[in-house]
Amino acid sequence: MENLINEILLFIKKCDEEISQNLFLIENSYKAKEYLELLKQAKEENNLTFLDATIKKLDSIIKQIDSVNYHTFDNENILNLVSLSVTDFIIGLIKDKHLVEPVLIARYAYIELAKVLYYDISYVKQKDINGKRKIYDATVNVKKEKIFSYVVCTQWLQLYTYILKQFGLNVIKKSIPGQDHVWGEIELDDKQIIVVDATDYINSSIDLSNAKSMSPTVGFAVLPKEYSNIKLYDIFNNKDNKELANKIKDYFKLNRDLDITLKYITEKGYPVEKIIQENELFHYSKEIIKIPSDISRFLNCAKNFFKKLKIPNNMDGYEIFAYYNMFIKKLPLNIIANISAETLYVDSFSYKIKKLRKQFLHVPNEYLKYLDGLIYSRYYKYLSEEENNAFLEQMKKGILNGEQVRDLIAKKELIIAEINRKISLYYAINKLHFYEPMTAETIGIQLYEPMMGVKNFTNQEEYNEFKKTMFLE
Repeated sequence: MENLINEILLFIKKCDEEISQNLFLIENSYKAKEYLELLKQAKEENNLTFLDATIKKLDSIIKQIDSVNYHTFDNENILNLVSLSVTDFIIGLIKDKHLVEPVLIARYAYIELAKVLYYDISYVKQKDINGKRKIYDATVNVKKEKIFSYVVCTQWLQLYTYILKQFGLNVIKKSIPGQDHVWGEIELDDKQIIVVDATDYINSSIDLSNAKSMSPTVGFAVLPKEYSNIKLYDIFNNKDNKELANKIKDYFKLNRDLDITLKYITEKGYPVEKIIQENELFHYSKEIIKIPSDISRFLNCAKNFFKKLKIPNNMDGYEIFAYYNMFIKKLPLNIIANISAETLYVDSFSYKIKKLRKQFLHVPNEYLKYLDGLIYSRYYKYLSEEENNAFLEQMKKGILNGEQVRDLIAKKELIIAEINRKISLYYAINKLHFYEPMTAETIGIQLYEPMMGVKNFTNQEEYNEFKKTMFLE
C-alpha cells in the first residue's frame, strides 16, 4: 500500500509539471484511471481522508487531459465540458499558463481557440445573399458559446476579442467596405501590430486546421504598424502581391519562436515538417517520376500514407483538406496529378443528426443533451429568441430526459424544414481520389469525417454503393 501511494504521488507530480508546460498526454490519463481504480479498491478497506484527496486529484488530472484531448465522443470526457463555455475554457488555460507578455497571450489564445471551434461551411454554400447574411450576422453569446461550436469570421472575432479583453488587450475589428469578411488587429505598441485571422483560407490553408495539427499558421502575424489594415488573404492569394507576400513570410518566422516559447514545438520544428522530412515520398517535390514502375510505386505509397496518417485531434472533414494538402503539394508533380482532393457537402440535418441518434442511442441523458445542443444551436440561431430559450432552457435545467429530447426534436423537424428553405446548413466530408496513370481508372477512394472516421474503397463501384446510403443513414 505504501509503495503504491508513493508511486502515485510521483506520478501526480509528473503530471502537474507536464500540464504546467501545456503537455496534456493521453497516456497519463490512462495511467491515472488505473491508479484511480486501485485507490477506490483500497478505500473500501482503509477509509482514509488522504485517499479521498488523492482520488480527487487523480480525477482532476483525468478531466484536464481528456478535455483537451477530446475528439472521440467519449461519454465521460464530454461530460466534463457540458457546463463549460469556450471562452471560459480558453481564459482558464491562459491563467493556468501564467502568461503576462501580450504577444504570448495573443498567440496562445489564437491557437487554443482554433483547436476547439469549427468553421461553419454552410456560409460558403448559400445560394443567395440573404442566407449568407443570416449566418454572418448571427449573434454569439461570448460568455456561453460552447466548445466545438460552428462559427464564421464574425463570431470567431467576437469570441477572440472577449478572451483578450480579460487580459487588457484590445482587438480592433477590421474589414474592407463591400466585402463580407472581418479580421482583427491588436496594437502592441506605437510600432507593432498583430494581425489575427483564423477563419479565412489563406494560401490554401486555414488556421482552424493548422492549430489542430500544430502546423505553421497563416493568419497570425506580428507586423510593423505600416501594415495596418492589410487583409492577409489578398496578399497571399493574388500573384501581383508576390513581393509583399515574401516580406510577410519573413515576419511569420517569429511565430516559430513564440511556439517554442509556449512549448507547442521544439527546435526540431512542427510535426508536419518532421513527417515530410522523414518520409521518402516527399524527397522528390516538384520533380517528375519517369520510370513507370516508380510511378506506380509512388502512387501506392501515397495512397497507403494517407490511409495510415493519424488524424489530428478534433479535426473535421472541412479542415482536413488543408492538412492533407500540406503533404500532397510535397509529392512529385505527376503523382500530384493522379490525386484529387475535394470536400463533399451533405445536408447537416439528414446526415449528422441521424448519425448522432444512431451512434449515441444508449449514452447518458446529459451527454445526449449536450450533443443535441451543439448541433441544434446552429439552427436555433435563426429562430425567435423566445422559442430558442423555451427549448434550450428545459434541456439545461434537466426538465427533459434523453427520450423526451428525441421526441421534441421530432416535433421540431417542421420548424427546421422551414429554416432549411431559407438557409441550407451543411456538413463536410473529405474525399481523396487516387487514379491509375494513363488510364485514369480509380485505384482507391478515401473518405473522412469524425463520426465515420477514415473509410477506404478499392474501386469506383464500391464507393458508388456506399454513396447511395452515405447521406441518408
